[in-house]
Amino acid sequence: LYGTIPPELGNLTVLRFLGLAQNALSGFIPDSMFSLELLEYLDLPYQFGNDWICLRSDGGIVDVQYSQGDVLNGVNMGLRGMILGDKVAAMKNLRTLSISYNEFSGSISPQISNLVQLENLYARLNSFELSIPDEITE
Repeated sequence: LYGTIPPELGNLTVLRFLGLAQNALSGFIPDSMFSLELLEYLDLPYQFGNDWICLRSDGGIVDVQYSQGDVLNGVNMGLRGMILGDKVAAMKNLRTLSISYNEFSGSISPQISNLVQLENLYARLNSFELSIPDEITE
């Protein structure tokens, strides 16, 4: 898969598992996805790589070449934005959040401590600020 995450995914209100790892997704996570209160597992890592072959929704094939920092074929891969901001706290049933190897940035909101079900957070190789709120480590 390549391109942006469609906001219509937020309409899947009973969705519990969403695995979109190792694709060529880019852009921001739509606000509508943060309303998926039953979501337990959100897996979005590895949204870029070298010499990817991606399928379009119409069945066509796109050969995408990408190295961190380069944009080829008009495609800039890697999800970005402030995923660990206040919005993610609405996903109260989230147990696993895997967002490594993307372009997420900003600070980690203290509101993430409201995710009392969260057991696994994988967020390496992004551009987060280094401070970890005390609420998370308690």
